[in-house]
Amino acid sequence: MLKGAVLYAKSLECLTKFYTALGGQLIESSDGEFAIVGHKEAELIILQTPEEIASQIVIERPPIVRSTTPIKPIFQVSSLPSALNTLSDCGGATLPGANQWMFRQHLVQDIVDPEGNVVQLWQQV
Repeated sequence: MLKGAVLYAKSLECLTKFYTALGGQLIESSDGEFAIVGHKEAELIILQTPEEIASQIVIERPPIVRSTTPIKPIFQVSSLPSALNTLSDCGGATLPGANQWMFRQHLVQDIVDPEGNVVQLWQQV
């Protein structure tokens, strides 16, 4: 059973703010090294990319969408409209050209986090 996922961040603070705004709880953090966001069922571990690597990464505004990444995390939200309304406040956006669709009794929407990672929001219907 999947326990969680690890995500490397250029800006740990920015991505932690984004994923907690989507409804995750900050479970644990260490100054500038990592943050764990989630619930008892699953955790997203956000690791700060080492400075020697992070200094070479450029994050555009809006970020370049990393659409070729073969994995997309799923986040359960109680209200898709509410979650979508909070995106711009924390640096995210809907995936350009992406429509909502139904899958396994969930309304699904692709979004982009502040660093360009594509994730899905699922609302049970």
